Amino acid sequence: MTTQNSQASSHTESSSSRDLAFESIDSCFGYVDYISAQITKLIALYNAGEVDKANSAFIEVIDLMDLYIQLVSNVYQVIRKDFNGKSFKDESIQKLEIHLLSVLKALLQAKEKEDIIMLCDLLEYELVDNLTQWKIKVLPELKKLKNS
Repeated sequence: MTTQNSQASSHTESSSSRDLAFESIDSCFGYVDYISAQITKLIALYNAGEVDKANSAFIEVIDLMDLYIQLVSNVYQVIRKDFNGKSFKDESIQKLEIHLLSVLKALLQAKEKEDIIMLCDLLEYELVDNLTQWKIKVLPELKKLKNS
């Protein structure tokens, strides 16, 4: 009897983790939009020469990116575990993840060197593009798995 309860409890936990993961995917779309808007504001601050405000906004963008990466990683882990052994294409996720981490590393290096032009270019052309790719390629693919 205890084994049955344990199995039922495990199934319920797995099911609720899966449901939560898919709810989180829905949130990720808005989160990407929010981060992109914050990046646009950040670039405007740097372009206006408001370096102190821009530096604070930069920290906020990096914190938001950290939270986004953690969220997507956790969602991805739950879904991957749930779909273990089933047909699940994750190559595009890995490529975008690697690119995202390399962009963040380059951003931090540009910030360290106080290279505002490089920093703004990376934010505007690399980071926003990467986030857009998550929104149009990866998140919809993950969302489709809900009905699988």
